[in-house]
Amino acid sequence: VLTKADKIKASELAEVTEATIAEARKRPAAHPEVLVTSSETGLGIAELRAAVLEAIG
Repeated sequence: VLTKADKIKASELAEVTEATIAEARKRPAAHPEVLVTSSETGLGIAELRAAVLEAIG
C-alpha cells in the first residue's frame, strides 16, 4: 500500500507505483497488487477496504 498519494504530482505517483510493482515482482513472496491511497482525499480507501475484506475471506 502506497500512502500519502496526495503529497506528490500525478506523474511522480505513476513512476513510484510502477517502480514499486517492478520491485515486488522480484520477490516471490510479495503480493503483486499495489494500492495507492490518500486519507486526505479518500483516494483508494474503498479499494483498500475491499482488498482487506477479500484477503480475510
